[in-house]
Amino acid sequence: MERPLIELENVSVTLRNLEIPMVTGVSFAVRPREIFGIVGESGSGKTLLTRTIFALHEDTYLSAGKVTFDGEVLPLNGYMKAMKRRLGHAIGYIPQDPFASLNPTMRVGEQITEALYLAKGYPQKSERAREAAIGLLAEVGIAEPALAFRQFPDQFSGGMRQRIVIAIALSQDPRLLIADEPTTALDAFTQRRVMELLLERSRNRDLAVLLISHNLELLRQSVDRMAVLYGGQLLNVTPTADIGTRAVHPYAQALFDCMPTRDKALSDIRSIPGEPVGAGFGRRGCAFASRCAHAAETCRTQDLPINQGHGDRFSACLLGMGA
Repeated sequence: MERPLIELENVSVTLRNLEIPMVTGVSFAVRPREIFGIVGESGSGKTLLTRTIFALHEDTYLSAGKVTFDGEVLPLNGYMKAMKRRLGHAIGYIPQDPFASLNPTMRVGEQITEALYLAKGYPQKSERAREAAIGLLAEVGIAEPALAFRQFPDQFSGGMRQRIVIAIALSQDPRLLIADEPTTALDAFTQRRVMELLLERSRNRDLAVLLISHNLELLRQSVDRMAVLYGGQLLNVTPTADIGTRAVHPYAQALFDCMPTRDKALSDIRSIPGEPVGAGFGRRGCAFASRCAHAAETCRTQDLPINQGHGDRFSACLLGMGA
């Protein structure tokens, strides 16, 4: 089996000023060319984990565990500096909000050629940079890319702006592309088009994609495997083909049960009872126990297992469900 591109082993994330662990005991691996999802309700810790791993969050730090990228272990001491050397080169990032991530005072072409200069050293005013930028705009499906090169972001729709952001990320020729809720501000049709674009780029560019979302159904249709977080805990790693076909962790099943799909009647959609738990629950006991129909006393008192060996399937259920 091919060596993973990035591996997380028993990783924990802590708030820098308060020294409060927000995410604990996370282990999974993403292989080259794999499309891997991270899913969970708002506040589950998925974005906090991802932004900390990739040195995009100044208020948190990796307090425990090990991260390996392309076979090299990144030390906890000086981790942010080591990861930032890879960000914008081997690792590309697509932020949540295409409206906020583009500079409204700069033409689209300038923003792409700036990225090309930072990643590859192309002089910004050179014909080489211009041709590469126009090629990237064409690659992500922007009509009349030479014209778009000279336009400003506010001349494009939300979906087109997201395509421009993807073009900027692809300009770095990354091996891993992080997409943090890349369709949140878009309508359902545009969401699907953007997802299709990401999947196509992954195949054509031999690219691993890490896709973060609260939308389980969107991930189920798009990714190979997913990690399910809740309360800052990793509760499940599962191939998406398992959702609806074999047992998964009770939280993952509850998430799927409350998602509308084409083959569900309205009566089949169930809400999850109780109040959601935010990140920072800790390792002792399952964060989902207070809302789980199967919970026993052991679910509230024992430490959760971790995903030793980064298996393709993992369930943290203390009752063995979904394992």
